[in-house]
Amino acid sequence: MVTAIEADLRSWSREVLEAPSPHLGGMPPCPYARKAWRENKVLVIESDNFEEDVAKYCHEFYEFDKELIVVGTYDIPDLDDLSSFTEELNTIHPSLHCMQFHPDYGAEDAEIDFLTDNDWESANPYEYCMVFIQDLRAVVAASDRLEALGYYSAYPRDEYEELVVNRKRRLTDGNETSRDEAWRRSQEDDARRQG
Repeated sequence: MVTAIEADLRSWSREVLEAPSPHLGGMPPCPYARKAWRENKVLVIESDNFEEDVAKYCHEFYEFDKELIVVGTYDIPDLDDLSSFTEELNTIHPSLHCMQFHPDYGAEDAEIDFLTDNDWESANPYEYCMVFIQDLRAVVAASDRLEALGYYSAYPRDEYEELVVNRKRRLTDGNETSRDEAWRRSQEDDARRQG
């Protein structure tokens, strides 16, 4: 049975993620979404025990033959709490990439036009949040293919850094702090100590 969150997510995917976008040179915001849905590679869980279920599906991710597991809930935590929880998941599960959706995060504020410049409206009368769980290596490989096509030129720089660069650093360095960023912080710390 398809839950209300899954129906909404499928609708958003079909009408926004899979649709050609003028902001991306005619490419869809997620060129892989249609195939993943069609091949039954997406599992959507509607949860009453959100953190427990997210942790469970992270732990058991590789037991499923899925490219994406989404855990959603109507019991919405604070945005900062969800961000901290998601960061912790990425630390605990270094082979996974966990990403959050929270109704208080505005894609408009982040200037991600290709996600906001559309007529899609949720059919779900209730707000919900979600955590998306994917294999980190697969996500980075998919991003590398898109980058070669110039896909990310429409991304605001900070969003590109957060969504693409940091996730690749996690795969190659084992964490999300770049060597340049670590060097810059050490220089700032040295300057504070000296002066």
